[in-house]
Amino acid sequence: MWSSWTAIGATVATALLGVSIAPPAFQTPTVRSVDEKALREFAGVYQWAPNAFAYLQMWNELTGTNQLVAFDESGEVRTLYPTDRDRFFTGPGAAVPTSIESRIEFQRDAAGKITSLTWKREGTPSRIARRVEIETLEDVRFANGAVQLAGTLIRPNVAGQHPAVILVHGSGPESRDYVLPFARFLVHRGMAILAYDKRGVGGSTGDWNTASFDDLAGDVVAAFRYLKTRRGIDPGQIGLLGVSQAGWIMPLAAVRAKDMAFLISVSGAGVPAAETTIDQAENEMRARGMRSQAVEQIVGLMKLQYQFARTGQGWDEYAATRARVAARMGGAPPDIFPGTPDHPSWQFIRRLYFYDPAPTLRRLQVPTLALFGELDNNIVAEKNKAAWEAALKAGGNRDYTLRIVPQADHLQLEARIGSSAEMASLQRFVPAYFTTIQDWLATRVRGFGAPR
Repeated sequence: MWSSWTAIGATVATALLGVSIAPPAFQTPTVRSVDEKALREFAGVYQWAPNAFAYLQMWNELTGTNQLVAFDESGEVRTLYPTDRDRFFTGPGAAVPTSIESRIEFQRDAAGKITSLTWKREGTPSRIARRVEIETLEDVRFANGAVQLAGTLIRPNVAGQHPAVILVHGSGPESRDYVLPFARFLVHRGMAILAYDKRGVGGSTGDWNTASFDDLAGDVVAAFRYLKTRRGIDPGQIGLLGVSQAGWIMPLAAVRAKDMAFLISVSGAGVPAAETTIDQAENEMRARGMRSQAVEQIVGLMKLQYQFARTGQGWDEYAATRARVAARMGGAPPDIFPGTPDHPSWQFIRRLYFYDPAPTLRRLQVPTLALFGELDNNIVAEKNKAAWEAALKAGGNRDYTLRIVPQADHLQLEARIGSSAEMASLQRFVPAYFTTIQDWLATRVRGFGAPR
């Protein structure tokens, strides 16, 4: 029973830190050990046909470690597992190394430069994709006060003034790579992308652990102001796209930078973080098959925890309930349920968990698209859509679109039940994710259009 308690503790601890899954314990095919620097050589854009692309990049969301992942514009997502210098395989899910679905081999020219890849899925003809240079990547730096932020500006390889989107992180220590899979398809439709390392991550200074939502919104505003100075960027067509925690941060930035062109929230909450952590913990526990009584006990403990963090009252009741639940589960409670009133976790909870996004959403006047996954176990779709709608309507926003994406989980992956445990076995983004964003931008952003 205690193993279930530990698993739920991990779920609650990551409710604001994103969702990750440990890799399967048993691997049938042999996976060669290759360091991250060597894997990055294969990252880039590969073209199957005139308007069909795949993007290879390092990503850590699926397993918690940086791995080479292929994102096809069809929505397919697969981790590439190395077997030899230029040979890889994929499993039948996004991060399943226990069986082989496809074999991938990269080709090089006489100078050793990668020129193409061949993708052979069992039972189907081989497909070849050329490596193409349709983007210009530039390392950039900008500042928010004393915090120096490092990132990459990705622009289409065509002349002219381009609209641009700033990618805004979810929770935790996210690098400039994290949000790219949600937006890379926009580049060959004429849009530039600015992706940056969150403060305290990669090349950025500062500390995300001690940052408030206002602090992180300030970083977004700094990115916005920086982009307005860049040649080749249309200063009147710069907007935001972000995932999860970004739903709290982007509206704060947009009301500060009043000439923001648009805002796209992906699985962003319209209610306080304390509420979303309870939603996710309860949904995850039920998905794991925990008994209703155990679920109710842990949710009750969480509510007492948040009551103490918010008011400073009720320590004795929280501590006694914590001890009773621990006795029933067996063993010591996980660290996310602090055992002393001066534990550092209380400061983290007080800084972020009780922020109410509604007043800021009521002030949000920029064109807004908010997408919610029908099967999202964290940002419950109907509840959060209703919260966004109530606030935007009350504030008089004249251009907002709120959509629940069928079959989508928190990451907009096509899911079965939406739990964390199934993520590694999922196969693709829900196609409606891409088409909804494309269609919405096409009618609002100058310079965004058909594939080029």
